[in-house]
Formats: sequence, C-alpha cells, structure tokens
Amino acid sequence: MMASNRFLRSMELFEIANEYVVGGVHSNFRYREPHPIYFSKAKGSRLWDADGNEYIDCVINMGACILGHGYPKIVDAVKKALDNGLTVGLEPDISIEVSKLLSRMVPSAEYVRFSNTGTEAVIHAIHIARGFTGRYKIAKLEGGYNGWYDYVLVSGHPPLDKAGPPDEPTPVLGSAGLAKDVAESVIIIPFNNIEATEKILSKHSDELAAVIIEPVMFNVGCVLPKKGYLEALRKITHEYGIVLIFDEVITGFRSAPGGAQEYFGITPDMSVFGKAIANGFALSAVVGKREIMETVHPKRGKVAYAGTYNSNYISLAAAKVTLEELSDGKVQKYLHEAGARLAKRFSEMTEELGVKARLQHFAGKFQVYFTDREVVDYRTAVSCDSKKYSVFYESMLNSGIFMLPSYTIHHGVTAAHTEQDLESIASAMRNALIEVKKRFPD
Repeated sequence: MMASNRFLRSMELFEIANEYVVGGVHSNFRYREPHPIYFSKAKGSRLWDADGNEYIDCVINMGACILGHGYPKIVDAVKKALDNGLTVGLEPDISIEVSKLLSRMVPSAEYVRFSNTGTEAVIHAIHIARGFTGRYKIAKLEGGYNGWYDYVLVSGHPPLDKAGPPDEPTPVLGSAGLAKDVAESVIIIPFNNIEATEKILSKHSDELAAVIIEPVMFNVGCVLPKKGYLEALRKITHEYGIVLIFDEVITGFRSAPGGAQEYFGITPDMSVFGKAIANGFALSAVVGKREIMETVHPKRGKVAYAGTYNSNYISLAAAKVTLEELSDGKVQKYLHEAGARLAKRFSEMTEELGVKARLQHFAGKFQVYFTDREVVDYRTAVSCDSKKYSVFYESMLNSGIFMLPSYTIHHGVTAAHTEQDLESIASAMRNALIEVKKRFPD
C-alpha cells in the first residue's frame, strides 16, 4: 500500500473524481489501491504528481515517450503546427513527408496508412487481412496484448485454471461485452514454442486470415523470442498464405530505426506502429506489402478505412521530428546499452544479496521477475512471485522511481534518462531487493 501521507492531494482528487469519473480514472490500468496517483507535470525523464512528489519515470507513457517528456524540438514543431490552424478532417501535406520517412525506415512499409491509437491500427490491419485472404479467423499469442478490439482482447492474462494445456491454449475472453463469436474466431498460440505453434496453425490453416504477435512480449513484462522462433513463424505463415502481422506498437523504433523486424531480420506482411512514433502524441500507423494494402484503395479496394482524426496535423508534426531523431540509430544504441547496464548491476546485486530474481531487458525496456529461471512465455511469467514484486514496487516508489504495481508489465528508460538517472534506479533497486530479503528471508 502507498504511504498515504505523501499523496494527500491525490486522495482528495480521487474523492472528487469519483463523482464524475467511473473509478476515478479514464483507463482501468491507471487505477490502483487505495487510490490512483494524479500527475501534473513531466519533463525529460521526470514526473511530478499532484502532491509535488518528483519521480524518475520508468513507465514513460507505456513506452510512448522514447525521447523523454517535452522534447524541445517536438514542442517547437507542435507549437508551429498549432499556429497553422490545420487540425483534423483534411489530408495535410506533411502526411506525405512522414509516410516517406516510415517507408524508408521500416522494411515492411511498402504502403502506409495512419490512424490514432494502437487498437485502431490493429482493427484496420485485421480487416485488411480478412479482406485480402477471404478468411475470417485470426491467431494471437497467449499473454499477448494487441489492444481492446473484440478479436484480440482474448487470453491477455487468462487464469491458468481456464487456459487449457500449454501446447494448445484455450481462448479466454478478456472482458464481458465482446462479440458472441470471439471464442470461436480466435486461435491462441504459445510464444516460443514453435512445435506447438506449427501444429495449431496447420490445423486451422484454411480458416486463418492472420497471425498477429508482439515480436517481443511486453504484456508479460519483457520476454524475447527464442532463436529461430520468428523465423519459423515467418516460414509457416508464408506456406499457408496467412498474413503475418507484427504488432510493433511498443517495439517500433525502439530496437532499431526499422523496429524489431529490422533488429531480428524478419519482414512480416503487415505491421502496426504507435506510441514512440510521435513521442506520446496520438498517432498510429498500419503498413504493409503493396498487394495487401491495396485492399483499402479508395477506388480499387474493398475494405473500409476512414477516420476524421487520421493523419491529424498536430500528431504528424510531432512524428516528423521524432522519426528524424530516431532514424540514425543513436537513440536505439543508447537504449540497448542502458538496459544492459541495469541488467548487469541487478544481476550483481541479486547474487550479492542472495535474492532469486532476474531483470530481463530489450532496447531499454525491462521487467524484474522474482524467479530463478528464465521467463520465456506467459505461463513462466505468471509463475513468478507476485508478493515479492509488490514489496519491490513499493520500495521503488518510495525511493522516487515511478514503476507499475503489476509483476507482468513492462518498464523502461528513454533517451532522456541520464547516467545519474540510471545510477539512481540501480541504487533504488538495491534498497528494494534488501527490503524483499528482509520480508522474505527464504
């Protein structure tokens, strides 16, 4: 539980918010006991809450602010865009510049279409894949998150007693109110188990329009693909004529200028991007092979694609600067190095203190797992010790490091995190591990 005397204003705001806002938050993920924290300011690697508490931010808008909060060049570009007065509903000339940038950076981006959120991009991508193939079903990862669309809000964090066998998972709906045919229309595959995945895809090959996956699983913290997994998946989907969609809403531009597909050398048929594409401004993109993307052509296509806010001028102004800053690979190099540095320090500390824990990382993103074995998929992630993580989280928060209370979610750093920030994070981790050891002496 949070130390309430530090959050008196947030407590007051929560009481007021409950009169007008369901649960006091506009995204259920922001709710926490005994009340949410409300924020008032951000700059660089730092956050300030409504009580004036300062934090080093390791949530970074769920990975969106890759350059840090309030990046000066982006702020200037957005201010100039505001002065132009062009907002939404029209096709701005800047959309062509940003589309060119994306096409040059991303291997799968032969054609580009913009939208506003990761979920919107996923919806469009699935519609396109269905329209192109003439098939209806899709496959997704157990433990993977691809937004809140009915046909992907399945088996995100399923209870293991309902999830079925690990080599043939049962679809578990992630919410009430979903379409009636979701459970019959979505096939669940296990991450990093290519034998089981191939068997499942082969069984449903004539029905599957698409396989959509996070190339690195961040919905369970930070789980990398095993060597050969993505390559095998690419081969299988190609053989069966299934559209392979990479959900790069988080991995996009973080691992390499061209995303995880460049980093791992695997080109999918389609990809969706968001978050870091505009450093926190609302923008997403659907990209893919020309023959597939042609299905949304306004004259020749048969799949609808519309949206008043698509390619809005303000977000594209932010995206142009962001992508230009990310195009040379320097930011990505720093993020990889920062993550490796934290992992090394963490490993040294756990060995010294005798705590069974590991920090898994990729491109500056990381998660701490209280376990003595590698986390390779959803089921190994949820088998980690959540109680120890809760103690770790509270200690980190009290040390001024903003993290999330979930033991199966991702954290990270940005280009704005300095060497001193990294040292402060490592120092706080040491104190948190000492607290865990004290509470759970084993």
